[in-house]
Amino acid sequence: MTSETADDLPDVHLEDVQQPLEPLTGMSVWARMRLSYSDMRRTTRALIEEAPSEARLLFFVLLSDVIFFLSFGVRLIVSPSQAISEIMPVPAQLGTALLGIFLLRTVTLYLFSAVVCGICRAVGGSGTWRDTRAAIFWASLVAAPVGVLGAIIGAAFSNLEQTIPAFASPTVALPPVLIGVVAFVFFLSAGVAEAHRFARTSPVFIIFSVFTILVLVAGFVLGPAIMDSLGLTA
Repeated sequence: MTSETADDLPDVHLEDVQQPLEPLTGMSVWARMRLSYSDMRRTTRALIEEAPSEARLLFFVLLSDVIFFLSFGVRLIVSPSQAISEIMPVPAQLGTALLGIFLLRTVTLYLFSAVVCGICRAVGGSGTWRDTRAAIFWASLVAAPVGVLGAIIGAAFSNLEQTIPAFASPTVALPPVLIGVVAFVFFLSAGVAEAHRFARTSPVFIIFSVFTILVLVAGFVLGPAIMDSLGLTA
C-alpha cells in the first residue's frame, strides 16, 4: 500500500459541505420579518436575489412609514413623558407631521441609500444601488415594530411618573425611545453588509453607530428650534 501525499488528497471547501439555504419564495412579509430577527443577512440576500420591483420596495418604505407614525403617535401624543416632551415637542399640526413622515422620510431613505451605495462601492463593496435600496428599505420595515415596542414601554413609564418620579428623568425616559433607533442601525448594518458582500457586519455597524450618534445629538440640539421656527410646535 502506498500512502497518499497532500497533493493526492481532494480539495474540500467549506461551501462544499454547507447545506444550501431553503428559498424564501412564497413566504409572507410577516414571516420574513420574524426570520430577519434571527438572520437579517439571509432575508436580505433572498430579497435581493428575487430582483424586487421598485413598487415592492416602495411598499416596504410606506409600510414602515405607517408603523413609524404609530410609534410616533404613542410616544408624543397618546402618552408623552415629560422628558420627551421637552426634547421633542408635539407638532401643532398633526396632518403636517404625518405628511412629513410619509414624504420626507421616504425621500430621505432614497437619498441615504444612494450615499451609502457610493461609499460602500468606494471601499470595495459590490452591491448596486438597487441592492442597497432593498437592504435599507427592508431594514426600515424590520426595525419599525421594535420602535413601536419602545414607544409602548415609554408610554408605560410615563404613566408611572406620578407614582415613581424617577421615571420622569431623561435617563429613564430616553432609552425606550432609542430602542427603535438601535434596532434600525443593527438591521441596517447587517443588510448593507450582505448587499455589498462584506464578510463582517461589525465594522459596518460601528460606522453607522457613530453616524447615528452624531445625527441624534444634532437633532436633540437643533430639532426644537427648527420646529419652532417653522411653526410646527403647539
